[in-house]
Amino acid sequence: MSSEDKTPEVEQQKKQEPEGEVSGLVLENYSFTTAAAIVGYVDRKVCVMMTDGRQLFGVLRVFDQYGSIVIQDTFERIYLPDNRYGEEYIGDLLIRGENLLMIGDLDIDKEDEPIDKLERIPFDDAKREQKQISVNAVKI
Repeated sequence: MSSEDKTPEVEQQKKQEPEGEVSGLVLENYSFTTAAAIVGYVDRKVCVMMTDGRQLFGVLRVFDQYGSIVIQDTFERIYLPDNRYGEEYIGDLLIRGENLLMIGDLDIDKEDEPIDKLERIPFDDAKREQKQISVNAVKI
């Protein structure tokens, strides 16, 4: 059965269902892939979580069919216990799609509110402490 044959059946089934009923819900086929879903984030400030656990913040500029992205004005942030964090500017960055875990957009009006309540420490100290926390977690 081709996609042309399915369309009248889907339309017929939609007409037979009472409005507001969810039990017979029919979802149409959408051809969005994971990479195509990224298009809504282009030219927006995003938070990118990497598979190695790093959190990056920057403006998403370009993506490709493999989910690889380029983010501009990138900085890495490390959150630590006791309301502390470290931050380092990276600049422009190309990230391969296989290294992406998650992408989310940021509300630029509310972005700095939570960070104002945290104490900023040097990035190298934050990185060293994060590594020590990871080593201690493995020992347990």
